[in-house]
Amino acid sequence: MKKIAFLISGIFFISSCTSEQKIEGENVAAQKEEVTTAAEKADDLPEAKWNGEYLKVVDGDEPKIKRKSQGSDFYSMGNVSLIIEGDSIKFKLFERKKNVLTFTTERINAFIKSAFNEDVHLTFKKTDIVTQHKGEYKADPTGKSMNSVKMTVISGEKEYSLQDGVVEIISFSPRLGTLELKIDGTFKAKDGSKKQGKGAIKMNFEHAVMTVS
Repeated sequence: MKKIAFLISGIFFISSCTSEQKIEGENVAAQKEEVTTAAEKADDLPEAKWNGEYLKVVDGDEPKIKRKSQGSDFYSMGNVSLIIEGDSIKFKLFERKKNVLTFTTERINAFIKSAFNEDVHLTFKKTDIVTQHKGEYKADPTGKSMNSVKMTVISGEKEYSLQDGVVEIISFSPRLGTLELKIDGTFKAKDGSKKQGKGAIKMNFEHAVMTVS
């Protein structure tokens, strides 16, 4: 009887061990499957980089702001709005450190540069212009006459110069670096054709500098 009981106990022990090994094997297989599934899911996730605070997803479609030149960037500093026979020229974004306002007792020079290859250059000439700046200035392409303005506009491949008409200085403040204008006249294109144009400029320059001449 003892031998039979011992034999039965041995069978139960072997069966128990086999069952435990089987369960353990199944658990290991399940864990491996979970690890494999997790790895596959991880491969499907977008690439991320540590930015010092958290993991930021790297999106290849994310637009990147590129600077045009070393030490400059773009910002809003006013508005240039011109219409020259259907050609609409509007600046709302400007290149920093490229916009210049200088003046003497007889001249005001304004160079305005947008963020997209567009320029406006104006030169006003008048005696005591700093204190007596308000009013209309007659177009003079040579820039030699008193009480006159010389104006050129570049927009991409297009270039215009003011031939006739007037530019009115509405306000000018060397202390604040501001200049506001109203334009109405005839422009000459690069091909020699004449085009009617009008518009307005209202700018806030970073600096207004008084020069010797």
